[in-house]
Amino acid sequence: MIELLVVIVLIAILAGLLLPALSGARQRGQSAACKNLLRQTGLALQMYVQEHGFYPPLAERGTTTLCFDRLLPYNPVSWTNESWNCPAYLAGRGIVSRDRVKTNSSGISYSYNDVGIGTGWQPDCPKSIFQLHLGLGHLYGDIKKEPGIRSPAEMYAVADARSETAGEGMAGVIKMSPWIFEAYSYFSGAEVAPPHGPGYNILFCDGHVNWVERRDYLYPPRTASCWNSDHQPHPEAWAPTNYWAVQQ
Repeated sequence: MIELLVVIVLIAILAGLLLPALSGARQRGQSAACKNLLRQTGLALQMYVQEHGFYPPLAERGTTTLCFDRLLPYNPVSWTNESWNCPAYLAGRGIVSRDRVKTNSSGISYSYNDVGIGTGWQPDCPKSIFQLHLGLGHLYGDIKKEPGIRSPAEMYAVADARSETAGEGMAGVIKMSPWIFEAYSYFSGAEVAPPHGPGYNILFCDGHVNWVERRDYLYPPRTASCWNSDHQPHPEAWAPTNYWAVQQ
């Protein structure tokens, strides 16, 4: 009996040592798969830009068509297919649904840099920040042409979506934004932790993918220029500091 108890204790100790390692290996595998998916999106995005001369707009009025739908000729996997989405997002019961585009623009694992650092907030966001056209384009009226990207290797294009809780799962937000969810009237859930440790995988306009820590990605004094096509920080377009997702 004593020998059996010793064996059980040893097994429990070994299991305790192995589980964190296995969990870490799984997370690294999910992050690597996510980066590959983003690179595929990057290739499709570059082919789209080469053919059209401009970046796809995030949305189109009166439809649920998204920028990623426009990349189908170059990457024939719809964003509504689970194989298109980040495996870490799916493992967290992430919702993939076009129906949510009609309401919160949520239900996807990757987000698009449509308006740059000038992402609108409520209730006191000045309309003039949208006229700066800092991002890749929200609608056809403000699409960004390829020469308009001053530093493609430094500008964010697509990133792991920040997600809000939705029932027992979560819903990723299609619009990239550095502000807290409470700054927007259409969010009702709490923000979920980043999908890959303390950070996000991000596709840049030149096609490369990097992991960026949340404390840098969402802190305007450090990375605001990376959001904008002219590679300038544009502090006049920043939300009040109480709306910042990262405070330091």
